[in-house]
Amino acid sequence: MSYDFKSNASREYLENIIDLNHITIIHLSGTTYDPDVVNIQKKAIIINNNYQSNFSYEFRIAHELAHLLCTTSSENYNLSLLTKNDIEKQANIDGIQLLINFYFSEIASGKLRWNYRFQFISTFGLGPLTHLVEKILNPIKNSV
Repeated sequence: MSYDFKSNASREYLENIIDLNHITIIHLSGTTYDPDVVNIQKKAIIINNNYQSNFSYEFRIAHELAHLLCTTSSENYNLSLLTKNDIEKQANIDGIQLLINFYFSEIASGKLRWNYRFQFISTFGLGPLTHLVEKILNPIKNSV
């Protein structure tokens, strides 16, 4: 499959999740330093079109979706740096899992998924999160 197909199909997959969960997505043009954010109470994702990130648009959406779909409470994100880092790490893990569910939907074999991990990482610009992708896809850990 070409990257464009994956990109279009993955966006449709994420849009379906957004629609099914009645989530609002807003695109704004902030500065290059303003990250994407989520408002849990309003079930809204705000994407900054100008934000400079090496992560793909799809991962940025999946990460913000993870805050909405996988958070067990209406946590206040003005918490300590350590707590905030834990919340962001979990959103990264859950966002990666959302993309894995799509990307590998036709591949049941954990070993085959593992073999294609670098293609997955490249497709979604997840180089800095390789360790998390490998933790999730590790066929030895997941075969037990």
